Amino acid sequence: MDKLKKMAVFARVVELGSFAAAAADLNVTPAIVGRHVADLESLLDLRLINRTTRSMDVTEAGLRYYQGSKSMLEQIAVLEQEVSDPQGAQLSGVIRIAAPEGIGTPLLLDAVESFQASHPEVLFDLVFQNEQTDFVSTGVDLAIRFATSLEDSSLIVSKLAETRLALFAAPAYLQTHEAPATVAELEAHSCIAFGGSRFGNSWPMVTETGVKKVRFSWRLVMNQTHTYREALVRGMGIGLLPEIMATDLVEGEQLVPIALKGRFPEVGVYAVYPGKSFQPHRVRKFLDHLRQRIQSRSQ
Repeated sequence: MDKLKKMAVFARVVELGSFAAAAADLNVTPAIVGRHVADLESLLDLRLINRTTRSMDVTEAGLRYYQGSKSMLEQIAVLEQEVSDPQGAQLSGVIRIAAPEGIGTPLLLDAVESFQASHPEVLFDLVFQNEQTDFVSTGVDLAIRFATSLEDSSLIVSKLAETRLALFAAPAYLQTHEAPATVAELEAHSCIAFGGSRFGNSWPMVTETGVKKVRFSWRLVMNQTHTYREALVRGMGIGLLPEIMATDLVEGEQLVPIALKGRFPEVGVYAVYPGKSFQPHRVRKFLDHLRQRIQSRSQ
């Protein structure tokens, strides 16, 4: 049991990035944290962390040991919870989720709110970002990603739903500009590009020979989804969004979808998480709940 405690301390050092931060989190002194890690290294006869007076660096062996330790510690926690509550009704603990900031309102918040209504002891730590997720350094349990395809041999990838890319504009914009019917007619419009897209500053069109990138004289380019949506609502131009990210704005009559003679590709909504043998019970339950919520909105 003492070894399990040392593993737990070591895991917090890796997740928080320093002995001092782990000590503050665990309400002990940095010296005690250092002793636990040193004892663990002595037991294993391995260097887990290279440290100096100013920095620390997790070794390759340390990273592997952290991943195994975290999995084992979480399995023990779930086992204890399931033994004390076989029906799994009293889920508890923190779920850390990384997601594109455009999915936060209302999709992800709706799912979190409804899940917590049934499981009030589950807490959420939401990190909104458009970049790839470093699961080790951020301590994230689950990441949500949009992509036409997604493969990573080191991660588990589960498709939650599928949505189509589509063009949108505000009613105010369409009152003064006739809606385009073809790709060529878009040249005469104020088009807004999302610069943080994996397609770069271009829009992907499906053709007989595959997906083709089309570019226009962009009136505006930005890499933040919330601001991108706001620019469209203000009537500043026409933009391209996954339909699932514009549902609330269309329902609120703030945006109007534009039917074009030309097709944009389908985009998958994926859940990505580390580890092939274990996932906390609370995360599995929330993942099922999120899948149901997203699929109901994307139909």
